[in-house]
Amino acid sequence: MTNAVALEKASEHIGETLFTSQWINVDREHLAQFGWSTYLDPDYTDLTVGKNNPLGPDLIDGFLLLSLLTSIHFNHNPITAGETLYGLNYGLDRVRFTAPVFVGQRLRLVCTIEEVQDKGAGQLLITTSNTLEVEGQNKPAMVATWLSLFIPGEQ
Repeated sequence: MTNAVALEKASEHIGETLFTSQWINVDREHLAQFGWSTYLDPDYTDLTVGKNNPLGPDLIDGFLLLSLLTSIHFNHNPITAGETLYGLNYGLDRVRFTAPVFVGQRLRLVCTIEEVQDKGAGQLLITTSNTLEVEGQNKPAMVATWLSLFIPGEQ
């Protein structure tokens, strides 16, 4: 689905693909910045064990993959409600990192609406299933169930 989805009609799309993102690539610079911003660098953390990682230094951390949900949803989510709509992170029910990802591999996200709960005052809690695919691989890198509380702005 690529067309706009009105917030009040989101429940009509349960079980449907909400969006499929374009392919993206995590480069070494972003991997290093993620390490720095999470204090996972030699200035703050003893990485002796991490340096001995048998998968190598180009392995992308699972939490970096999880953090990609934010930017991908901001750039691709077609849910709309008037002129303003706020989507608040309500939490994650389940996250699994199912295959390693390395610098240079391309990724895309397939997002499906799983559940819509009316929270009153026009607010909806939308549960999405998010599958992060790795180009050329049958097994996804990550699957995550994410809950977002959508609040329409003043009309």
